[in-house]
Amino acid sequence: MGFYFICYVMVGMCLGIAGTMHLAGQHELTRLSLSKFWLNPPPWAALITLACTVAPVLALIISLIQGGFWVLLTLGELVLGAIIARMLIPLSAMNGLLFLTAPALVIIFGALWGLWYI
Repeated sequence: MGFYFICYVMVGMCLGIAGTMHLAGQHELTRLSLSKFWLNPPPWAALITLACTVAPVLALIISLIQGGFWVLLTLGELVLGAIIARMLIPLSAMNGLLFLTAPALVIIFGALWGLWYI
């Protein structure tokens, strides 16, 4: 159970980081703390953000197929991860962490699907 808890909280953190970075680009006061890369992102950077927003939905579907009722606990773990990312990680650290979300999601979903063991 600890494995699933850690995986789903990390997916929620990826969502929280991507959501915070997206919202920070919309407000004038927080745009100053973003790196120049995220102010005018290239297309592949938008794909990173898209992957981070699709991943929680995919995690809920995986949890529903594998565990049925446990999907409610998975939803709570995703929300917990998003809250942790939003409250405990400063925006300046999120500039770099958003790059690490794509490899982290590949590793996590590969382990959830049984492609490899971590």
